[in-house]
Amino acid sequence: MFVRANDRFAFDLLEKTHEETRGRNIVVAPLPVSLIFAALWDGTEDSQSSNEYRTAFHWDRDYGTMAGAKMLLLRFEKPKAYPKPHAPAKKLDPAIEKYLQSGKPEQLWLSAAFLYRGRGSLSQDFMDKVTYDFGFPFRAVDEGAPQSEVLAKNWDPALPMPKITSSNDFWITSFTHLRTSWAGNTFADTKGESRDFHLNSGEVIQAAYLKSESSSYPYVHTDKFEAVQLSCWQASILFVLPAPGANVWELEAALAKDPDLVEPQLARREGDVQMPTFHFSYEGDLRNSLEKMGVKRAFTNPTTFLNMSPGRAGGILLGVAQKTEITVDGNGIRADSGTIVGGVYGGIRAVQAPFHMTLDRPFLFVIRDNLTRALLFIGVVMNPTLP
Repeated sequence: MFVRANDRFAFDLLEKTHEETRGRNIVVAPLPVSLIFAALWDGTEDSQSSNEYRTAFHWDRDYGTMAGAKMLLLRFEKPKAYPKPHAPAKKLDPAIEKYLQSGKPEQLWLSAAFLYRGRGSLSQDFMDKVTYDFGFPFRAVDEGAPQSEVLAKNWDPALPMPKITSSNDFWITSFTHLRTSWAGNTFADTKGESRDFHLNSGEVIQAAYLKSESSSYPYVHTDKFEAVQLSCWQASILFVLPAPGANVWELEAALAKDPDLVEPQLARREGDVQMPTFHFSYEGDLRNSLEKMGVKRAFTNPTTFLNMSPGRAGGILLGVAQKTEITVDGNGIRADSGTIVGGVYGGIRAVQAPFHMTLDRPFLFVIRDNLTRALLFIGVVMNPTLP
């Protein structure tokens, strides 16, 4: 239930967020936002705010939301460091070493923490419940500590940090980290080449492309779109290309209306994919998108979080800042996301001809965890040459 709800939320979030920056590449990480608001639900006082969460995040069963969130967090728990060998490492065959190089090491984890000013500012019942339901650690910080200092001390410097313009009393931080290489020989023996990429404006630019090996891939081609799924060891990436003459925003709207539009139609077919390599980052405040989706009282009414902080007359959220960086190339997928929710007190093979799919115009992509099928990252490439 939680995985499917996160799917629906993700497609809604992509559509609403891309409305504001249609010319830009975009990538968002929906899962940490779903998980953070599930935790905040534990501190929500009024039924109206709860109904806003149910609607925006598509949580149709109250009793399953917390259990589903907790299970996902256990799946994405950050692994402990592997013990270093005492004997010198054996020299690997160069061919094997090259094959393993892109996944050094294979990693996929998500973490979250709740930081707040002043001991005693949050209800102990709220902290106990969120710790039990989600395992979020709580850390009290000094009332007078500058926000920049608080965040710097509690942030992984290897991961992107979004900019925070407002001054907050509490912060829920979350990191999403993915390092995974292509399963098999998808792009192992390919040589890069330059090809045309057609921008939405009609302009044609040159982009760096890789051609996959000819193999069997989950694929579908309809009069509305063409889609293919490529697998890495930890996650898979779905590419969805609008039909010629259609645009990517129409595709976003169709998927927001019906998240099962593409993936249930996938069936294995022989073929190959020509994919532009891309690397870019996207940063923004998701507050406007969430408000468009119906989450309003959390940002305006202090009584929403009265259970969380009764001694401070509740609280309100000031923003949902997120910065995500993604690279998809011959090595595999590398993606990182940092999310900060800040607030203040008081307030699924037939014999067919092989397909040849070329991602030569703006396209949408979806990255899922292979084990749970949870949607980790979703985005649109408008121009693969832009950072």
